[in-house]
Amino acid sequence: MHMLKERPLTFPQDKTLRVILDTDCYNECDDQFCVAHALMTPRFDIKAIIAEQYGGVMPNPDSEQKSYDEICNIVRLMGLEGEVNILHGCKTLLPDTSTPVESEGSRFIIEEALRDDPRPLFVCTQGAVTNLASALLMKPEIAERITVISILGSPYPQGGFEFNQNNDINAARVLYQSKAELWQVPSNVYTTMKISYFEMMNSIYPCGEIGKYLVEYALKFGKQMMSHMKEMEEMMADSPMAKMNAGQSRAAAMTFFGGELWSLGDSPCVGLMMNSTMGRFHYENAPTGLSDTGEYLFEGESSRQIRVYDDIDSHFILNDMIAKLKFYFG
Repeated sequence: MHMLKERPLTFPQDKTLRVILDTDCYNECDDQFCVAHALMTPRFDIKAIIAEQYGGVMPNPDSEQKSYDEICNIVRLMGLEGEVNILHGCKTLLPDTSTPVESEGSRFIIEEALRDDPRPLFVCTQGAVTNLASALLMKPEIAERITVISILGSPYPQGGFEFNQNNDINAARVLYQSKAELWQVPSNVYTTMKISYFEMMNSIYPCGEIGKYLVEYALKFGKQMMSHMKEMEEMMADSPMAKMNAGQSRAAAMTFFGGELWSLGDSPCVGLMMNSTMGRFHYENAPTGLSDTGEYLFEGESSRQIRVYDDIDSHFILNDMIAKLKFYFG
């Protein structure tokens, strides 16, 4: 990958990590921060950034193309145009748990996984897992050659509706029952990656074109969310978080979504690749299935255990992202 400027840290090639980012980059505003953070991290050898669809919960036939265009936009604003391998992903959901949807992104995951390279390969999914699941269906043997970090799912043991998982429920079923090493960051953990808009304005906005864009997009998205609060509450009505808050006061309901902050929920991908103890975790038996509404099913014997994070060091991850933005663009 092209260097933004002379780096204060360098790593021997054999000590770097191979990374594939899979992102629904235009869906909201946290993917952009995570992509920028990953591109600024010296130890990462970014092999590809793949566009992910996000049309499962709210049908959107152009979602993959919008993700692709937004990845290109972030890369351009960072001055890395032409230096990053940006690939199209699957444009539709998996029709079932045995039929892949082929794309250049899913083919690349296979190609990179089968490459003769002793360095670990991380596939980081920041949305639905359609591209990865397709690759696993096309070439199941790659499962034992990758480590997957997924921003995915609701808390154990019950599960339930979660945006990324439910954007392609069949793809999530494929991932859970694959043999891939899985580090799962569920919604109760990734939503703790909170940063205030005032912190963004003070620390990120002055950092060149990319900093200005990230903050302005986050503010715009936040305003849209607040203007559609009723619709958001209805969409989330069946989520585990909403059920936990059921019966609480109007004050609790009014502060549930915030308004002066945002959760950069995809950023644990970067933190956990920097150091896998960036949060505490435990092991769970992988679900043997998912209900249509996202509840975990444990029928029969699970094929393996997966790592599930219980918390994350949001302070370090956010501070590291801000420090890198200031170093490269401040």
